[in-house]
Amino acid sequence: MEDVFDVTGRPPKGWMRAVFRGGPYGEDVGRCIPGPPAPATLSVPLPEGGVHVYRLWTVGSWSDPDDPIAVYNPDGPPPPSPLLTAQERQWAQAGRREQGLGPVRLVALTDDGRVTYDPDAAAVEAMLAGLGERQYVVLQRLTDHDEGDCHLQVLLSADAVYEVEHRAGTTGERQRTRSASRAEVRDTILRWIADQSSR
Repeated sequence: MEDVFDVTGRPPKGWMRAVFRGGPYGEDVGRCIPGPPAPATLSVPLPEGGVHVYRLWTVGSWSDPDDPIAVYNPDGPPPPSPLLTAQERQWAQAGRREQGLGPVRLVALTDDGRVTYDPDAAAVEAMLAGLGERQYVVLQRLTDHDEGDCHLQVLLSADAVYEVEHRAGTTGERQRTRSASRAEVRDTILRWIADQSSR
């Protein structure tokens, strides 16, 4: 990426201002990126070799809505979600039927391969307590659902802050929140589970 800085109060045409939380650009003031729209990820070469990848967190403005500012996280893009495929969902439901149990409504998957069906409050607490840095858990609804409103992801970022993301309704818009409180994140997950279970 070119080294373009805003020293005039307005970025050059085709560029927008950005703020970087840590990483190689963490101390930069006035750095610009291509946009709007802001790129979802930015790859930055490191002096010692290799590449640092920033992930877009949000886009806002200090005072002028026509002068958007992109905010990037320092710890790279999120890992891919381990969502169950359609075939795996069928297998899960078939297994429950064979055991004489009702259908699975929700499944929780962690990046180390653990799977929990219809997790309760104790299971959610245990999953969050077991997360290490850059590890995550995904909750997926397995029953019929509106497209884009079927999963919630919790990632423990490199700065020990939980990042919670889910899609909002049928619009597919992603909603993200950050919290350093495990109890707050647990309650957010339990509210989401209750909302999904009521559908």
